[in-house]
Amino acid sequence: MTGASSDFRQALAALLPQLRAFARFLARDVARADDLVQDAILRAMTEEARWEPGTDLRAWVFRILRNGFLGQLRRGGAERRALERLDRGASSAPAQQGTAELHELDRALDSLSVVQREALVLVAALGFSIEEAAAICGAPAGTVKARVSRARAALAQRFGERD
Repeated sequence: MTGASSDFRQALAALLPQLRAFARFLARDVARADDLVQDAILRAMTEEARWEPGTDLRAWVFRILRNGFLGQLRRGGAERRALERLDRGASSAPAQQGTAELHELDRALDSLSVVQREALVLVAALGFSIEEAAAICGAPAGTVKARVSRARAALAQRFGERD
């Protein structure tokens, strides 16, 4: 293994926590998110020669992960419809207030469209700039900015109603 390849792999390993967090927000399922991250890392390692040193590795790998997720969405229509029919509210009530609030936030994030949730997570949770998030999403920066704004407004409206 060359020094550049070793550096590439170390940089990929350093991205794992952020990739897992992004995948969890996209997939909404821990096991599926872990599969997405594994696939993204494998693809990145396989396509290492296509990555241009000096460019943003983080944005490149996040784009690979996002494209893998979108591919799963296209292929998984029947599975998704079956899972949507499950009643998420049938679980027992959380024992602690903090857990209840996290469940409420989870439901609120679920109510956002996939593109709004994705943009919000990239910018607000993972710290990507609007331009970096736009590159990952393959959308104009203005579109990503509007998605983040709409997602924030929807969450503010949902949680502001309780005050």
